[in-house]
Amino acid sequence: MECALLLEEALNTGERKQVSKTKFKFDWQIVAIAASHNATVIYSDDGDISRYGLRANLKVIKTDDLPLPASALQGKLEFP
Repeated sequence: MECALLLEEALNTGERKQVSKTKFKFDWQIVAIAASHNATVIYSDDGDISRYGLRANLKVIKTDDLPLPASALQGKLEFP
């Protein structure tokens, strides 16, 4: 139901322009599933999911925006 409502709104605003019908529906399904499960954040690098998630009042975080853990930072090299 959530997906159908989101798709109807998007189609009425003409948001589906140069995206294939399958990708358009698939991306909206991802957003709708997150919204229907009361998610507050989606982690995705897909620009379409980012746009649709923001329209569904979900925060969208890209992997580039995630903080690096201290264990992943480069260590110091000792040279003699």
